[in-house]
Amino acid sequence: MLQRLFILVLALGLAACSGLPFNAVAPKVSVADVAVKRLGFFEQRFDVGLRVSNPNDFDLTIEALDFELEVNGQPFASGLSQTSTRIAATSSTLLRIDATTQSKDLIRQIESLSPESLKAGVPYRIHGRLKTDRSPNWVPFDHAGVYGGDKEKPEGHPV
Repeated sequence: MLQRLFILVLALGLAACSGLPFNAVAPKVSVADVAVKRLGFFEQRFDVGLRVSNPNDFDLTIEALDFELEVNGQPFASGLSQTSTRIAATSSTLLRIDATTQSKDLIRQIESLSPESLKAGVPYRIHGRLKTDRSPNWVPFDHAGVYGGDKEKPEGHPV
């Protein structure tokens, strides 16, 4: 009896720490696109499109999202949104968020990119946290991928 009580308390404790209800899966966040908004001498602003997917069988409202974007293993930009966005069950939406970078980080990125690395694709990583209506806690996220690169064309197919 005491062992069952301990397991129940442990399971509830782990659920409370996860940041979402016990049966929930954390939303997935990935980069959809990045566009230059404003270039300044000290700071640059970008419009970052983030694809946020809700794998759950219930709706979620994203109340806030804060992220850092790394490109080629180096810091690139960061952003914060406090705009409420509802995501239907088992669907996704595109969030547009302003992000900023410092000139030194942008210069470092330009210096590190060679034509060969652009052909292979540029690795990126986005990580941060989001707040939903289903939890008082922030939920972390982390996603890595490769942008661009030459894609091999299958034989026998026109260009």
